Amino acid sequence: MTARFATMYSLAGRVALVTGASRGIGAAIARVLAQMGAAVAVNHLDDAKAAEALVAELGAAGGKARAYDVDVARRDVATALVAAAERDLGPIDVLVVCAARSIHAKLEDVRDDDLEAQLDAHFRATVRLLNATVPAMARRGFGRVVAIGSIVQEAPLATLPVYSAMKAAQLALIRGLAVRHAAQGVTLNCVSPGLVRTERNAWRREPGGDWDAFARTCSHARRAGEPEEVACAVAMFCAPGASFVTGENLFVAGGAQIPGRREDAGP
Repeated sequence: MTARFATMYSLAGRVALVTGASRGIGAAIARVLAQMGAAVAVNHLDDAKAAEALVAELGAAGGKARAYDVDVARRDVATALVAAAERDLGPIDVLVVCAARSIHAKLEDVRDDDLEAQLDAHFRATVRLLNATVPAMARRGFGRVVAIGSIVQEAPLATLPVYSAMKAAQLALIRGLAVRHAAQGVTLNCVSPGLVRTERNAWRREPGGDWDAFARTCSHARRAGEPEEVACAVAMFCAPGASFVTGENLFVAGGAQIPGRREDAGP
């Protein structure tokens, strides 16, 4: 008998850990996973006010959430973060790796410290978080992992060479583990946004900024995305009903990954 649609998208009784979750895309993901029934561990870095407000919001809506102020880029953090979240909420069933750090510079201008910072934030942190969660998911026979990538994997920017490379490496890592754990009930996928309206690019929306013109040319949709649109794609991958979808990379970018002159898009 085919499972009811609501059941296929229910995370009731599950626990989700979302890194970089206090604002923007991460917060939108935390909200949608809570709406699906998951208890949510909200990871953030030095953003306690926003994180606690999100936790209160989820609680007021009938959900359960806790905030954890730690830098996942640090070598000693992943295992301790997972242990704390599991102590408070239960075993981690869903991991969403959203925390990110991008440093704009041409390759010849990238300092060693900036290179290491991006290696830590994107690749090493992902490795450590996967090691801290996926083996237990596999033993239990259920797990969902989603890494937040970027349109720059497909359409690199000259001033983000390291960030682009790290997102591509993250995708390769996710696909490798997807092969390994596909038969154990654990799926691993990526969601790669294009330009999305977040606080990170709020400077473009200040008086005199170029947001409207920039957004019109960033995608074939002639607009930027919203955090909730990325969160909906993540929700699909995290759903129990998506058990036969693994090793994928889904662009949420208004078609920006499709070659062509964007100013010619549309009627």
